[in-house]
Amino acid sequence: MKYLIAFFVSSLVLAAGPKAVCHLQAGLADELQPANTRITQDIVAENQPVLWILQDVLRGTGVPGGFAEIAVCSDVPKGYLRLSQGTTVREAMDSLVAANPSYQWDLENGVVNLVPRARVPLLDTKIVKFDKGATDREVPLFFQDLLRLREVQDRAAALGLKPGLGQGGPGSVEEHPVPKQPVPIHISVRNLSLRDAFNEVVRKSGKGMIWMYYETNCDGNRTYIVETASDY
Repeated sequence: MKYLIAFFVSSLVLAAGPKAVCHLQAGLADELQPANTRITQDIVAENQPVLWILQDVLRGTGVPGGFAEIAVCSDVPKGYLRLSQGTTVREAMDSLVAANPSYQWDLENGVVNLVPRARVPLLDTKIVKFDKGATDREVPLFFQDLLRLREVQDRAAALGLKPGLGQGGPGSVEEHPVPKQPVPIHISVRNLSLRDAFNEVVRKSGKGMIWMYYETNCDGNRTYIVETASDY
């Protein structure tokens, strides 16, 4: 059966002609490019917060990311990783989850996601419709408005989750701010998860940005915080 399938696919490609083949190859190359980007520094991380390690992997690559973590009270999960400069992002992420098996990673439309193997239900919330325009200087507004959506608030309430103390919305920290003109960004989401929407925001921000979701359960008090950090 697998030979019939292979023959059928090959026949379709041949029938479509060389332009279709070029388009297929270009699309595949675009999708794989972020994973094939090489890290810009040696990494020696021992007993460090896993988020810090992810930031070390993506720093200087321009590849956007997403990170989710579930912790008990102030217990910040720690991780380990040793890598040499020039390792690809894919190899680095494979090594990261191998060394820290409670996490998994994937590449979602050019965005590297590192999340717990256990589900993070709030991030699975389905966003029916979201449309917003702003500039790259106002990226936190996208996250604030996504978290204010009725479906997200209803899901958080059903899960017994409350916004973290003092959270007025995601904060954004640029590690190396450079003065520049604001760039318009438009986010349009239909029937995607909250996690997918977060990925779309950092992908379009063009800043090597990482979104970060923290969920904490402390003596039955369950809270969540969403923040962002930029590499540029």
